Amino acid sequence: MNSGVSGRNGLKRLAAGVAVAALMCGLAPLGAVAQPAESVAAVPVSLSIAPQSLDGALTALADQANLQILFTSDEVAGLSTGGLSGSYTASEALATLLAGTGLTYEFTGANVVALRRVAEVGGTTTLPSLVVYGAKNTTTLEDTTASVGIVTAEEIEDHQIQSFRGAFRMMGNVMDGDWPDAGFVIRGVNSEGLTPGGAPLASLYIDGAQQTVMGARRGARGLWDVEQVEVYRGPQSTLTGRAALAGAVYVKTKDPTFDWEAKGKATIGTMDTRGTAFMVNAPLVEDQLAMRVSAEYNISENDINYPAYTGFDRYDEFVENEYYNIRGKLLLLPNGMPDTSALLTYSFSHDSPYSDDIAGPVLGFPLDADRGDFNLPVFAESRTTEVNNVSFEVKHDLTSSLLLTSLTSFSRSDMERPSINEGTAGETNVLSGGDDRSILTQEFRVNYEAGRWKAVAGIYLADEEMNSGYVRPDYFGNFDVSRASTDSSNAALFGEATYEFIPTWKVVAGGRLDYTDQESTNFFSRNGAVTTNQSSSFEETVFLPKAGLIKELAPEHTLGFTVQQGFRNGGSGVQTSSGTPFTYDPEETWNYEVSYKGAFFDRRLQLSANAFYTDWKDQQVEILQNPLDFTSGIIVNAASSELYGFEIEGRYAVTPELSTFVSLGHVQSEFENFSSVSTGNLSGMPFPEAPEWSFALGAFYESDTGFFFGGDTKYTSSYMTRIDGAPQEDVDAYWVSNAQAGYKMDGWKVTVFAENLFDERYYTYIDTAGGVPVAATLGPRQLVGVSLEVEF
Repeated sequence: MNSGVSGRNGLKRLAAGVAVAALMCGLAPLGAVAQPAESVAAVPVSLSIAPQSLDGALTALADQANLQILFTSDEVAGLSTGGLSGSYTASEALATLLAGTGLTYEFTGANVVALRRVAEVGGTTTLPSLVVYGAKNTTTLEDTTASVGIVTAEEIEDHQIQSFRGAFRMMGNVMDGDWPDAGFVIRGVNSEGLTPGGAPLASLYIDGAQQTVMGARRGARGLWDVEQVEVYRGPQSTLTGRAALAGAVYVKTKDPTFDWEAKGKATIGTMDTRGTAFMVNAPLVEDQLAMRVSAEYNISENDINYPAYTGFDRYDEFVENEYYNIRGKLLLLPNGMPDTSALLTYSFSHDSPYSDDIAGPVLGFPLDADRGDFNLPVFAESRTTEVNNVSFEVKHDLTSSLLLTSLTSFSRSDMERPSINEGTAGETNVLSGGDDRSILTQEFRVNYEAGRWKAVAGIYLADEEMNSGYVRPDYFGNFDVSRASTDSSNAALFGEATYEFIPTWKVVAGGRLDYTDQESTNFFSRNGAVTTNQSSSFEETVFLPKAGLIKELAPEHTLGFTVQQGFRNGGSGVQTSSGTPFTYDPEETWNYEVSYKGAFFDRRLQLSANAFYTDWKDQQVEILQNPLDFTSGIIVNAASSELYGFEIEGRYAVTPELSTFVSLGHVQSEFENFSSVSTGNLSGMPFPEAPEWSFALGAFYESDTGFFFGGDTKYTSSYMTRIDGAPQEDVDAYWVSNAQAGYKMDGWKVTVFAENLFDERYYTYIDTAGGVPVAATLGPRQLVGVSLEVEF
């Protein structure tokens, strides 16, 4: 038996929303649930524990937190942990270190902790606390009022999830966009809003680095050697900034540890699918410097028919879905600075997903012919994006209550967009072009936790650049050149504080003061005659408040209410057809949200629920002033709208061998006022890509013999597709199911898997004329494969 003993010690609306929270005072507490003694378990302490073996990490925790931790060597043999640094309660630290290990803990005395395998607590299975990485003000899901969908490393592996967009299949009110040149959808709101390619409404972060719009479309999407995927639903603007009116997606990859590790994987499947991946982790300097390198490569071939395109030189790259990524991480824990850690991450990705658009009868083909060659070659582009990501995070415990964090990140996406016939001998009506974007950010943050206070405050700086353009040397007899650029700077002060003003009651207050300065240029010429050569600029300063109230109904049961403002900055541009500059104002939301987090049946069941109402004003919309001229587009503040709904998500450990999950999402969205020449009157209609209902459930079973199997399914109700010319179209509801089965032994595992198990044929987009389909976008078809994983 091992043990350790410590050796080191919009103000009116905001006020109205807070008043609504007072109604919570009448809620009766739930039945009591056992909890550890307050003397040690609930008191935050400053901790600095390096990634290492679990045995060593627990010994360090016992030393630093005045704990006696009881466990056997066999229980922790072969297990490792990513470590931690900062201010944690003992319960939070134990939950973080034990996450994913199959172990849990019980306080058997004021400072005595006993570890048990998950199956041994009370003779049943319990679930560990879920750690969150994207939140800046907490470390566990139970401590946040936000609606967060989480897919863990274990779930990624068990359910054979290949990309961060694939993780959406386990979440309510979250789904992928309808084609590769679109964002993702959270609570019925596309991450790119109704202005595709502009400033996002929700951003993707990979290891802390914000991705460009093009990097989110095509970039570091793979989930090999990834720790967790988190989706934050609803406004996160007070802490995350201008790109978080609708939410945020965080991907956290695995950090280096101080143990030797290696892992490899090979995959083959239908649709000519082939893939391989590896990971190597190495300690370079004992307990001070560690390195982790991982890489993956995957390729498959589209099954859509393109007979008219087969003679072009770029045909192969047009029909292939090729993705590869390589990532390296260095972790430094200097001996002379025990309260400091530094983590450097670099990754490079190449991504070229294919299109699933097919022609309908209006274009001369039945939909079931799956003909994708309905466009003239100059309009069929083969788009490939390469992304470089760098992030550097330094943490330092200034005192036992103060944690300082510096996060520097840089992301650059370089997208090439040649037409399929570009480079083919004899072809002159071709297109060559690209889009180059970068985001450089610097954030300084301080976290404070002591007594009844818990707070975060910081400074955020960002510079974003975009340069795009194309050349069409013989566009139906014309020589066209187009260029556009945008340079945007952003600076912000942000903060949020939580105070327990009486036992079990906490008040939350926060805000963000945000400044943006943007400059844009546009150029277009035809046959040497310049028709557009304009520049525009825009700047603004906004303040975004947040307030809330949290009530602890009982141990492991909390209820919260928050009200906060979200926004997306305004901007400027130039209309291509006329060369006329235009500006548009910020759009803003007020979001009112009730949240619940709880655990039941000795932590065998974890449940979270959020209900929300969002009032949206000055919604930015891209419209065509001339419906017949696609170069007449401008952005205007044309719409006001509202949306409301809820999410309920749960995980249930039925037995030590069987785990399940369920997620239910509902959203009602409506344009209250939206009408334009190109779209018609959309007042009273829902948002595009906003299904009212989504429902997901799944299970995974692993026996002691090594055999395992699992499955998951998701229902998406009917929804309106993209906003096109009137009338608008809906796609039908659909179910998509997935299955996995295999055998696992020490050091290796073989898995047979099926995506879209029942080969459901469904559409994510459809366009009609007089009720007859013009074109549609197919959802992903059935993929059956087998993978082999080996660990060393």
